[in-house]
Amino acid sequence: MDCVHPAPTMSRNLPFLESLKLKTVISLTPEPLTDNIRQWAGTYGIRLLHIRPEKEAKKSAPLQSNQARDILAVILDREQSPLYIHCLNGSETTSLAICALRKLQFWTHPTIFSEMLRFSDIRTSSEIFLDRLGIRDNGIIVRIPKAPVPWLWQGLLDEEGLLPVSIMSRIEAPGMMIMIAYDDEDLGSKRKVRFDTVEQGGNSRSMNKIERLIGKATSSANNTNTAPPHTTPTSPNAPTPP
Repeated sequence: MDCVHPAPTMSRNLPFLESLKLKTVISLTPEPLTDNIRQWAGTYGIRLLHIRPEKEAKKSAPLQSNQARDILAVILDREQSPLYIHCLNGSETTSLAICALRKLQFWTHPTIFSEMLRFSDIRTSSEIFLDRLGIRDNGIIVRIPKAPVPWLWQGLLDEEGLLPVSIMSRIEAPGMMIMIAYDDEDLGSKRKVRFDTVEQGGNSRSMNKIERLIGKATSSANNTNTAPPHTTPTSPNAPTPP
């Protein structure tokens, strides 16, 4: 997987990071990376993105659903890989971002937490974050780029390049509220036809809600910049990926 997430001691580990041939570094930190790191990134054409973690309360998880969505938008884009994602200590905040990715990949919660234990302690706030991911604020919409990373749903896609409805319903079911939208118009049209077929089978209410939300997101995306919201490019000298 082109996503590495132990926390870097950046200046000391620059030779190692150079060996990864990175295109993107995502920093989940209170402040952006320092000037010397930005200069280093510009030299190697690495894009730096800074997302400041937010807590709703003192004991809540240090990442919100909308921030997880923005991180996924970068991770899923093949043009941004290989990428490196880090926080202050390489454990809780970064682990939550990877938890969101695993949920999108249909991992069960016990399997997600088993991986998390390799890098971090499991906190009550982490469990709550995973349980509530996509529920707050009427859900989140995860957009699948035209050129997604090949490992996202490896072995799950059908001959049309889509997830079967039986699989999609595991995260798009009522109460879960994680919706998938495709930037590829052809896949988006095929997906709509598939949902129309499901509607005729008696699931029209939930599927109509999903389609309304996806339609709203698509319309909004067409009228805004394509860069993920709440992220700040911190390497003005680095070329922006297409």
